[in-house]
Amino acid sequence: MNVLRAPTAVAVGTRVHPDSHGVDSAAWDRLVGADNFYGSHRWVRSTHLASGGDPVVTASASGVLLGALPTWPGEVGGDEMFSLPGILPDLAADGGGGAGRQLWLGTRRSVRNELLCVRGPQRRPVLRALLGRALDLASDRGDDGVVMAYLAGEDALELAAAHPRARALLHSADTYLPVPPGGAGELSARADQHSRTRRRSEMRAFQRTGTVVKTSRLTEDLVPRVAELIAQNRTRHGSSGGPQAVLDALNAQRATGLLDDAVAFLGLRGPDLVAATVCYEHGDQLYARYFGYDYTRTAPTNEYFLLTYHAPLDYAAECGFRRYRTAISAWDVKIRRGARLTPLAAVVLPLRGAVCTPARQREHNITAAGQWRELAGTHLQAMGPEWACWDSPLP
Repeated sequence: MNVLRAPTAVAVGTRVHPDSHGVDSAAWDRLVGADNFYGSHRWVRSTHLASGGDPVVTASASGVLLGALPTWPGEVGGDEMFSLPGILPDLAADGGGGAGRQLWLGTRRSVRNELLCVRGPQRRPVLRALLGRALDLASDRGDDGVVMAYLAGEDALELAAAHPRARALLHSADTYLPVPPGGAGELSARADQHSRTRRRSEMRAFQRTGTVVKTSRLTEDLVPRVAELIAQNRTRHGSSGGPQAVLDALNAQRATGLLDDAVAFLGLRGPDLVAATVCYEHGDQLYARYFGYDYTRTAPTNEYFLLTYHAPLDYAAECGFRRYRTAISAWDVKIRRGARLTPLAAVVLPLRGAVCTPARQREHNITAAGQWRELAGTHLQAMGPEWACWDSPLP
């Protein structure tokens, strides 16, 4: 958590930069919290290098950077993960939740955003200034409003409180695994008998393939092959872009130094690379980001579980990481493997009016939180105290 403070009497000024390159990286990263890897200057800068750049709104006082808010235009072509009707279908059905075009706030295509903003008495005025300037930018671009999706729950409530027409609407959940000292073996030993039996069966099936797991830094010669595997997996799950788009992203990360903090868990059959998971180190946490598989050679046999759960957990334990962050999707599978859920919400602010009434906001959030509790079922450890404010009526 950043501890930068600023005097409350100083006026906050805002500015729109063409991309993150013009913002001092050290000042930016002083605003980055321990959980905010995808808000780091290197990550945002890498997305700008790969995509051609997106505007960044900053707030400063007396020459001190107090807040930064990346923006991007959202996806064109119906990607449900980055459309308001896709992430908030119930509000869309009510006639709200996505009419028109929005300016998206936060890192491009990030499924976990946090606020890059000073802590202390200036936080609310800075958030208000950032949000107001983002609305002006949306208006200048001909958009109908702004949305910051996949925003950490507590941050979503703070950002929505900075504007009377903004609404914080629960729509997803992030996942992480607390890293036990004994790694994947200790975590499996804590599971029930059925889960332990299933894990052993997965391991035996994997071992019969002859695949060997290797941990490696993402070296320059390895990047093209890993990019090809990631692209195959994306295509299999309906994404577009192909190997070149993945390669461009990884090369941009190399240019910003991000790949220095990347670690790859590789599945090798003889000399052939058939699968890979790429993770990133940030503070005391390890972030899973990409999985790839060569579906042209053979059908997968539990490579995903070995390379995305077992190997990274063992690595995280050996290196002393506190949490292993496994992102969104396949929540039921992750819960059964010991994952914890944390709320992710979208802050929606149209240029005019509000996306819904406060009463409808409360109804939506209580219903959505109840659905996540139902998904967690008997795995009580999956739902922490941070969910309480979402499934109880807020004033």
